[in-house]
Amino acid sequence: MARKLILIFAGVFMAINAAAYSESIKVNTIGYKPLEEKFVVCDKACSYFAVYDNKGKKVFSNDMKGPVKDAVSGDECFTGNFTQFKTPGVYYIEIEKAGRSAEFEISDSIYDKPFEKVMHAFYQLRCGIDIKSKTGFEHKACHLNPAEYHETTGEEGEIDVNGGWHDAGDYGKYAVNSGISTGTLILMFERYKNRLENINTGIPAEQKIKKLPDVLNEIKWNLDWMLKMQAKNGGVYHKATPLQFPPLNIMPEDDKNTYFVYEITSTATADFAAVMAAAARVFKSYDSAYADKCLKAAEKAWGYLEANLGMVPKEGYKNPDDTKTGQYGDNDDKDERLWAAAELFSTTGKDTYNTYFTANYKNWEKAVDKAPSWREVKEMAMVSYCMSEQAGKSEEACASIKDSIRVHCDTLMARINENGYRNVMSEDDYVWGSNSVALNYAINLISGAEILAEPKYKKGALEILGYIFGINPFARSYVTGIGGNYPLNIHHRPSAGDKNSEPWPGLLAGGPNKRPQDNPLRSLPFGTPPARSYADHVDSYASNEIAINWNAPLAFVLAEFISNNVVME
Repeated sequence: MARKLILIFAGVFMAINAAAYSESIKVNTIGYKPLEEKFVVCDKACSYFAVYDNKGKKVFSNDMKGPVKDAVSGDECFTGNFTQFKTPGVYYIEIEKAGRSAEFEISDSIYDKPFEKVMHAFYQLRCGIDIKSKTGFEHKACHLNPAEYHETTGEEGEIDVNGGWHDAGDYGKYAVNSGISTGTLILMFERYKNRLENINTGIPAEQKIKKLPDVLNEIKWNLDWMLKMQAKNGGVYHKATPLQFPPLNIMPEDDKNTYFVYEITSTATADFAAVMAAAARVFKSYDSAYADKCLKAAEKAWGYLEANLGMVPKEGYKNPDDTKTGQYGDNDDKDERLWAAAELFSTTGKDTYNTYFTANYKNWEKAVDKAPSWREVKEMAMVSYCMSEQAGKSEEACASIKDSIRVHCDTLMARINENGYRNVMSEDDYVWGSNSVALNYAINLISGAEILAEPKYKKGALEILGYIFGINPFARSYVTGIGGNYPLNIHHRPSAGDKNSEPWPGLLAGGPNKRPQDNPLRSLPFGTPPARSYADHVDSYASNEIAINWNAPLAFVLAEFISNNVVME
């Protein structure tokens, strides 16, 4: 499909039309920071590369190393290093017999505008409010009617669950996925408060609370919805969706389906407790009354968990027969409970939560060995506990967790250094939402760098951004409206239903998925390698959908690498 010449950001740079550059030459299509490592990868045999400025002048050259067989893509990869070249500007790379790369920028601020655009995407995912955007992507307020209690709740009547973010390509709102998504953004703000406090994410002035930074304005929008999902007994309803997904090409304000609120689950309740406890810490210096409200809700949720020590429901949530929307089923809530205890302890310092954490963190053979996901949040629990400023935390627990983090981070760095694309992913990681797996690994590396005082791990996180923005088998950015050759046909109802030929910007596509779980993936040639099992097709929900729990780690990792010129000390 022909690609349009895309102006990414005024005053930044033009991304080259995908048809004009070779997909055999893979660069970070956004660019590189001057003082960081810089790599180019080529999947054709080559021995030499040259860097040219945007006027065609050669400014640097070096040898290509390789080949390295990349099993997950099937490619023979050659790698070039131009770390020594540090001059800010706009450039491209040429390789004999391979062609010319996309243009890219060398600048300390290359991730500033992408961060703002990714955070603005959360605003554009808001439910229940007129979306007004300078980008031209807008819609009227949607899903304003009260929801009905589904019979699984054992309650009757209506409930106001207006607000929050649309979860993914559909218009449902799910407490479990809101948990990890909102929690990731809260922890991001807590870690990078000084550099995020004054960033403008494009929320219209009349739609935000002036005393809150833009990032917290956005987070609060979804927290307010989550608060509505808490029942009187402290438990949290699992989701608010219609019985069926609406048609793919329908705009949110035209979706008139009746929404239902479904039964309480212990996974939703524990996620809620963790998120509200963390929110209480972050909002305290801006709005103490709201922080108190969040903490009260978190402790009420913990009270429900203490009164219901087993899984609720017993086998984990499953859609009833009349419902065909997202399930987010999980039959093990031990990790969610541990995360709740970690965040409640970090906020309150109370022995109750510390005792629970220290009694349960050894329930896993390895404290940190996975990329966090909506189903598995133990890594978030372990890291939050280690990073807590509470004096009473267990040094024994922290020492054990730190040992696990070191082994995990060293394993990830070894993968990057051994992989043909300098990619952290193993074959098992190419699942639905694989790009978020990579980014959550990046968060683990960033956390490891800080907890262990090992800056080298942040280099791995930066290379993961390189993968997301173009150093991958398709030489493409996986984020709409950012970088070169980005997806045009994401599985996202507003993108499919509006009259704009471009997709809504700032949204991360799920990425390659080794399981052929939709028709476009099943149409790929038999034996397509995992890293190439991707289709830029609106019907490829298994590789080209978007989701809040994928955008959240993208925002977090971008926040780590935004420039000093947006830091407000």
